[in-house]
Amino acid sequence: MAREVASTRIPGIESQPPIPEPPILKPAVSPAGAKGYILRPLFLVPHRLTAAERHQRICELAYRRAEQRGFAPGGETEDWLEAEREVDAGRY
Repeated sequence: MAREVASTRIPGIESQPPIPEPPILKPAVSPAGAKGYILRPLFLVPHRLTAAERHQRICELAYRRAEQRGFAPGGETEDWLEAEREVDAGRY
């Protein structure tokens, strides 16, 4: 019997918990004239940077830092790392 049961199992299925369905969220609809309802401009809404946007911002900031120090050799790595820290912290 154990041999029959073992042969019908699909490997990997029994160890994975079922994936729950994400809840359906209904948008909060509020009339524009309602008290406390504020429309925020898009530039104030936070969003995650794509990898390409992050890289572009780091490049621009590292270039500015190098430009400020007169493009003196030897500080390129520090310029890049500091630019990464600033972009990741959301300061740029």
